Formats: sequence, structure tokens, C-alpha cells
Amino acid sequence: MNEIITEIIETIKASSTLLEGELALERLLQQVNQQLLNAAFKQIDLELLPKYKEQGYEIDNVPKRTLHMTVGPVEIARHRMRKEGEKSVIPFDQAVGLEPRKRHSPLVEMKAAQIASDGTYRKAEEAIDLLTPFSLSHTTIHKMTQKIGTTIQEWTDTAPLQDETAQKDKTKTPVLFIEGDGLMLTKGKEKKRPEIHRVQFHEGVEYKGKQKRPVLINSRMFESTISSSEAFKRASLWLESIYDLRETIVISNSDGGSGYDKDKFYRIIGKCQRHEHFRDAYHVNEKIKQRMYFDKKMEEKMRKAVRTYNLDLVEAIIATTESRIKGNDEKATEYKEELSKLKAYLYRNWDSLKPLKMRNLPVNRGLGVCESNHRPYSYRMKRQGRGFSAKGAGNVAAIISARKNGTFLRALTEKIPKLLTELRPEFKGAVRAALKKSKTKPSIGVKIGSIANYSSSSSPIGQLQKMFS
Repeated sequence: MNEIITEIIETIKASSTLLEGELALERLLQQVNQQLLNAAFKQIDLELLPKYKEQGYEIDNVPKRTLHMTVGPVEIARHRMRKEGEKSVIPFDQAVGLEPRKRHSPLVEMKAAQIASDGTYRKAEEAIDLLTPFSLSHTTIHKMTQKIGTTIQEWTDTAPLQDETAQKDKTKTPVLFIEGDGLMLTKGKEKKRPEIHRVQFHEGVEYKGKQKRPVLINSRMFESTISSSEAFKRASLWLESIYDLRETIVISNSDGGSGYDKDKFYRIIGKCQRHEHFRDAYHVNEKIKQRMYFDKKMEEKMRKAVRTYNLDLVEAIIATTESRIKGNDEKATEYKEELSKLKAYLYRNWDSLKPLKMRNLPVNRGLGVCESNHRPYSYRMKRQGRGFSAKGAGNVAAIISARKNGTFLRALTEKIPKLLTELRPEFKGAVRAALKKSKTKPSIGVKIGSIANYSSSSSPIGQLQKMFS
């Protein structure tokens, strides 16, 4: 330790500027970390050998491999053991969980996937090259991201099924919001543009900081590029494992698009105190604008009528608008057809159009968050010339959702323990043995003796006696 401190001091003194000194220290500390890890791995490898020798294994050779870790590349020399009639093994690799021909540590893969979920693979390549003592190509980062995304999706589908929480111990909340919406990607690698189907639930909104920034309470996001049914299925599994909704008012909201109707929400909720479904106000206004584009004055009146939940006024506005269409207008038939479609849409969804403040609910805000929470996904996967297959988009979206849900690390460690190196018992035993200090033997002092000579002083033994006397 004193030698390292001395070397650090000398490095700082030899630098003309702080920047130059910090760069030199960065290289020095990387080398020190690599040397320490190399020495520790070597000692642990030796501690693993006796167990295999007891089983009849013999040392075959000592191959080396370089593993890129967050501290830099570390060369590991470990023993290969061979036993007649059986396949050779490398105890260190088996104990730690190192896969054959794998060049990057699980932590490197995990961090690369995190960076890649926020920006392009080429940007992730630049960031890793800048911040670490090694480099990764954008194609390698892509492979790592897809692998980890697949792992997270598998964990998301299976983890709730393994939950054994008793019904009485599950979370109880007075109100729960559930929303669903789809995000169509602008460019894909397949004929059909991929779509990210999303379902999100939360317990309300709280305001934090001086700016009173709205933050969702216990928000959870789920997605699928297969179908909206798959997204609802994932949300349903987690709803059941987390909540007891028997005394909860569930408020659902959607734009009414294909796959997001009221029944989809009703099926995943199960038994609850009360279920209130809303048609998203933004999309209702867009529908009115789309159908009444030919009469702006009446369009504005229709929006107000829907906002105040006045069906009689809605019918009067439709009748008035139809009377304002001139019979000699060449598009008169088209306009009347648009009005007919709008009327059918409003009648079909009228119960869901009732405003929040008119429903005697204990909350007055919290709706419309699903579409506003598209941003992490759309920022990563839309525009800027980015193209995704449905599978690739699903893997990246899974990483984004896991990070937002706070389950990213848990998903990796529970599904693939070696991503956080959940070490095997024999490895832990080797570490404990390597850390044990040898027992100090008590000193018995200096032994004093003499060489006995029972022959002449000119004999060889006599000459040796003279040398030590």
C-alpha cells in the first residue's frame, strides 16, 4: 500500500497541470486495479484445485484469457483439469460462471445496454470509448443489448408467477389508474412498421421540488411489440402479484384504438370496488376536429358540448351543422357522412366521455399519462433514421421499461445470476480460504550449537569445524 501511495505522489509531482496529472493517475490506477484482480484471481484459482484433485483430476495446462471488466482488460491465467474418460474442466470458469469465448464481463454488458437504451448504438460506442479503458464496436453493443432485452422480457413474464405473497399481504390502495396506448414507429426493417403496445398503471400523482414537478406514485410500465393483448397480459400478471383490488376504485383510460377498448381493461382488473373507464380527451377532440373540419365554428361548439357532457346540446349541434351544409356543395354527401360517423362515435363512447369531476371520485387528476410517457421510447426509437424490427424494438423497449420500473438489475440477477456474478459455493469457499491468514508460530529464539569432531583437525570434518568456530 505504501508503494502505491508513493507512486501516486510521484505521478502528481511529475505532472505540470492537474489535467495531465489526472490522466496519468487514471492510467496508473487502472494498472493497479488490474494487477490486484489478476493476483486475487490467481490465488482463488489455486484454492479451487484441491477439491478436483481429490476427485481424480490432474492439471492439464494453464490457459490464459483476457476479460474486459469495468476497470479495464484483465488477463486471467487459470488451471485446466483433466480426468480420464471425462471432459476437461476449468474450475475457476465454472465457479465464477464465465462462458466459453466470452470477452466481456457481465457488468460491462449491463452498462453497455443501459447506455444503448438512451441513444443510438454508435453514440453508446463513443461513450464507452471515452469513459472506459477499452472500446466496444456498435455491433457488439447491439448484440449485448438484444441479449439483455430478451432476458428482461423472459423475467417480466415469469417473475410474477413465482411470487408467493399472500392475498392479505398484497398492496391495498384506494385508487389505481390504468392506461393503455400504442406507439407506431416511423421506420422499420420489415414490411409492417413495428408498434410498441404499452400498458401502464400508477397510484396517483404527487408534486415534488420547488417547481412542483408532477411525479407518478408507484408507476409500472409494460410493453410488447407482438400485440396489445401481450402487453395487457404482462400488466395483468403484475397487477395480481402486487395488489389486492377488492377495495380499490380502478380508473382506466385509453384512446379507444384497436386493442384498447374498455373490455380489455375490465378483464385484467378482476374484482374491485368500482371501475370507471374514460375515453382520452385529447383523442376525442382530435376526432371532432377530423370529422367537422368543414365547419370550424360548429367544431368549437361541439368540443364545448362534449366537455360539459351535454348530450342534448351535442345532438342539437349535429343537426345545426347538417343544416348549414349547402345542398349544391359538391362535397355535401361527404360532409354528412363525416357527421354521421362522429355521431356514432360519440354515442358509442358516451359513458366514457363523462368528465372526471362529474363522477364523484376521490381524485381530480392522474389521467392521460400514458401518451406523455411515450417519450423515453419515442426518443430512442423514432426518427433520426433509426430502423427497428419488431423483435429488436421489443428488446430495447423492455430495457427502458425495466429501468423506469426499477427492476432492471433485479431482472438480470434473478434470471441470469452470473450477470452480477452470483458465485457458486465452491468459489465462495475458495475466496474465504484465500483470505485466511496463516497462523503465526511462536518464536523459539536462536539455536546455538557446535560441530562435533572425533577425528584429526586436518580431516574434512575438522576443517569444517574450524570454519564455523
